[in-house]
Amino acid sequence: LLADDGPSATAGRTVPVFAAGGIGLGGAGGGGGGGGAPNGGAELGALLRPERRDALAAFTRGRQAVDVLAQYPVRADAQAWLAVVPRLRPRLYSISSSPLVDPASVSLTVSVVRFAGQSGRSRKGVCSTYLADAVPGESVPVFVQRAPHFRPPADDTTPMIMIGPGTGVAPFLGFLQERQARGASGRTWLFFGERHRATDFHYAEELTALLDMGTLTRLDVAFSRDQPSDGQAGRVHVQDRMREHAAELWSWLDDGAHLYVCGDASRMARDVDATLRAIVAEHGNLSPEDAAAHVRRLAAERRYVRDVY
Repeated sequence: LLADDGPSATAGRTVPVFAAGGIGLGGAGGGGGGGGAPNGGAELGALLRPERRDALAAFTRGRQAVDVLAQYPVRADAQAWLAVVPRLRPRLYSISSSPLVDPASVSLTVSVVRFAGQSGRSRKGVCSTYLADAVPGESVPVFVQRAPHFRPPADDTTPMIMIGPGTGVAPFLGFLQERQARGASGRTWLFFGERHRATDFHYAEELTALLDMGTLTRLDVAFSRDQPSDGQAGRVHVQDRMREHAAELWSWLDDGAHLYVCGDASRMARDVDATLRAIVAEHGNLSPEDAAAHVRRLAAERRYVRDVY
């Protein structure tokens, strides 16, 4: 039921999984769940009903297992806990560098999770703070998770469209380094989004340099909290930038571009996919059904590849 890595984690999203040739950090341990106050079982059970999905998301936001146990105490022996408490899973991070630039090192992009729990007690992400607080030079156990399909096109002349808000930009920095090292001539277009330009523009200097050198052909950004707006409706996200430049995006796809998406699966990837289908329908003069089929063909041809978590 509960995730243990941050205030935005919800059921089914305990582990951020990247498919892009990544690094996994392993460990053992666990979290737990519970119910048991006078009407605790009934209250928690009600949250699992399909029609209470929004209520479940609101309940799990910011709560860890220990918070639930404090609210709904449970008495059980050690063997009973072992039956329901899973081992801590590895955290997988995209590699944000190319071995053609430095074969002796690997770069990662990690957003450090620290927040106040339901009781006001300080909470932290298990792996992100482990890395952030590690002593320089400390050894960290890692393994490589291969992802043979999430990589730049084999043909260096093929256009490449990358959509990576937040830390989803990580693999695309590696893609661009790879293309620069190979002297690739194919056009590249990056959509990046975050909350605030001043504090959240990851790799701003590196991306600007790549843009100036011509390795990155185009960069479109969306900083959702920098917009003068009244609530969610006025916020600008990467899918809004896609719609603004829909005709050109369709032209790139029509010219054989490969499209990559990396980042949040629960909302961003879904919204980007819906926007892509709408663009294909409008500018390809296709019905919604034919547009959906066209997008499926792109995916089957590995010209539309997603690495979402």
